[in-house]
Amino acid sequence: MPRRRPPEGRAYDGPPPPRRRTDAPPPRRRPAPPPGSTEETVVFEPVGGGTATEERPPRELGKGGAAIRTVGELLITAGLVVLLFMVYEVYVTDLFSANKQSEASSELDGEWGKDRQLHPDLVDGKAFARIHIPVFGADFNFTIQEGTTEAALEVGPGHYKGTALPGEPGNFAIAGHRVGKGAPFNDLDNLSSCDQIIIETQTDFYIYKVLPYKDEVEGWAAGKGAQPKCKNVGTLRDPNAVDGGAYGETNGRRIVFPTKGDTVNPVPYKDPGILPKADQVSLLTLTTCHPKFSAKERLIIHAVLAQQVPKNQVGTYAELLPKISEAR
Repeated sequence: MPRRRPPEGRAYDGPPPPRRRTDAPPPRRRPAPPPGSTEETVVFEPVGGGTATEERPPRELGKGGAAIRTVGELLITAGLVVLLFMVYEVYVTDLFSANKQSEASSELDGEWGKDRQLHPDLVDGKAFARIHIPVFGADFNFTIQEGTTEAALEVGPGHYKGTALPGEPGNFAIAGHRVGKGAPFNDLDNLSSCDQIIIETQTDFYIYKVLPYKDEVEGWAAGKGAQPKCKNVGTLRDPNAVDGGAYGETNGRRIVFPTKGDTVNPVPYKDPGILPKADQVSLLTLTTCHPKFSAKERLIIHAVLAQQVPKNQVGTYAELLPKISEAR
């Protein structure tokens, strides 16, 4: 029966209205499913409104999942090891080599300050000359050590034992690192034909110039070879020989496999006895790893002797530099 409303102006004197409960019991939780169960998480309406999500423990990975997790952890660890090794090779070894190079340079200056010798004795691992490449900057210079052992190359470029000496007929060959350990030959791939490479000895400066690249050989004399900077730089090819003669394979830059040992022969890529020493051209060969961060191949730069300048005419390299005007 509907409750009567009291007449207007009179108070209601019936029983009080029922109060809403504020102490409702919490929602019941279902027991957790057993391990390995595929039962879905249940979403339900709790007492008092709102939405609650039933908690459930994480599933076990099983043998396959555990194996995948282990492999992933191993790969992450291996990646960190490789990263640390790269940092060591590129940066830390540079610091070590810089100190060794500084010591070798000071020792060489001390040796050169004594009586000058035309042909100083060569000692394994010991510096006997310097290399300058003006297009790499006026401050580019490294001592050249005798030999190409790992210890020698940690100091700077190393002379292939048994190859010619600076200025001599034949092939004065030098190896150097491209990444890490001072990276003296890091930018060899930026050299162009006719760029100068200067070898400094106790008595002389030997100015070599990079030979024409393979795609420059044809029409060289009337093309780039006619430029002043390319003075005394030819292709070395015999015009009467179909294959170019003894120096037909000797270009300014080549990429070869590490097994190509004849790169540093007196006449590159040819039998050592193909020409008598008196008929050999005075060459300079630089070798380094290629591409960067890999030893898969070798980058080769061949240059020809263009000029010899005695030190008693110019003094120091700093005094020579303005006269050749190729430094950046």
